[in-house]
Amino acid sequence: MTLDRRSFMTTALAATGLVGLSACTTPNPAPIYPDLTFQGRPPLRLNVADLQIINEVVPPLAAPNVEHLAPVAPAAAVERWAADVLQPAGATGRGILAIRQGSIIEEKLAPTGGVKGFFTIDQSERYTATIVAQLDLFDGANRRVGEARAEATHFVTIAEDASLTEREALWYGLVEKAAQDFAVTMEETIRQELAPHLR
Repeated sequence: MTLDRRSFMTTALAATGLVGLSACTTPNPAPIYPDLTFQGRPPLRLNVADLQIINEVVPPLAAPNVEHLAPVAPAAAVERWAADVLQPAGATGRGILAIRQGSIIEEKLAPTGGVKGFFTIDQSERYTATIVAQLDLFDGANRRVGEARAEATHFVTIAEDASLTEREALWYGLVEKAAQDFAVTMEETIRQELAPHLR
């Protein structure tokens, strides 16, 4: 019977888990992640009476997408950004923030080969978070008077022996970083492209 390194490590980790279960029956408490907020960022006061947030993201709930497994989904982070930063401050008109993409894609990485690979803990997956959103402003006659679009992408890798808890923490940090990058880019774009419509 041939046993490759990943199979060996999986078997070893499973055995370790069984030993741990027999020694202690108290489950570890689920980690609590802080709210991902943007309240420290300067608000953007838009010259519209109403702001609508439309989340167009439909998670596939299947590989290679894993955003549905993350403690905070990318699209949810954008919704929170909009709630914390964008402020309708006009008498007429409306704004529509459309979240076009909010994904985390998993990519399997090739392991180290040969004897060296058997004793090496590789980075086994790469996770890429992508956020895309567009803000459109309309006047009181429902004519579009301006738009601002931003995209942010960030990636990280993880070791093959990482636990589910470690992966969740990594996904949380990945979304946090991508969302912060998006916030910076979108806010700069709004100040440039929608300057006449800021108050």
